[in-house]
Amino acid sequence: MTVDWWTIGLQVINVSVLIWLLSRFFWRPICAVISRRQQEIAAQLAQVTDGQRQLEADRAAVKEARSGFEQERARIVQQAQQEAQSERQAILAKAQQDAAALEAGAKQSIAQEESENQTRWRSDAAALSCDIAGQLLAETGCCRPARETLFDRLLKAIATLPDRERLSLRDGFTFVTATAPSPDERQVYESALMTAVGEHPAITWTVDPALVEGFAVKTPYLTVASNWQADLVRIREGLSHAGH
Repeated sequence: MTVDWWTIGLQVINVSVLIWLLSRFFWRPICAVISRRQQEIAAQLAQVTDGQRQLEADRAAVKEARSGFEQERARIVQQAQQEAQSERQAILAKAQQDAAALEAGAKQSIAQEESENQTRWRSDAAALSCDIAGQLLAETGCCRPARETLFDRLLKAIATLPDRERLSLRDGFTFVTATAPSPDERQVYESALMTAVGEHPAITWTVDPALVEGFAVKTPYLTVASNWQADLVRIREGLSHAGH
């Protein structure tokens, strides 16, 4: 077999020219396109990466916001519960105060009513007792020593009057007796009254059985009493006010 070195050399030259042409007009544009495409892909990957990072950041922000919402909701619920508890306690306290006030008012009203009833009962009992005593005294009459005691008490009452009132009796007065005195008794009474007053006043005599027994000296501005009616009135008033 014979080797044709000229043919081999020409083929080597053709291959070298072909490689040069491919590298010059084919591979460089293709490499440029590939490089540009790689850059675009890298840019897109970078955008995707940035998008993923932003998405993660947004997710974290949403999660944080949701956590904040949960905390705020828990705070609002707790605050509402505290306010409701405070309001409930305030309502209970107000209800207890109102109930206590009502109870105190009821007790005071009951106590006042009992006091008024007791006062009325005492007054009625005193009035009844005095009425019965007055009727018994009026029916049984009075002995002379008791009448003299009542008259002596009248003279003492006149003697203890202030000077102005005692001197005013000198202008005259009405002498009231429970029963009509005898002439001798009338003379004794008149003499004693003139001595007590100090002059000879004009005396108007009158009889009032309502006195039960005893006497009274009356002017338009003054009354000096010493009789069982006045005593019974004082006793009744004392019994009515007993216990106050």
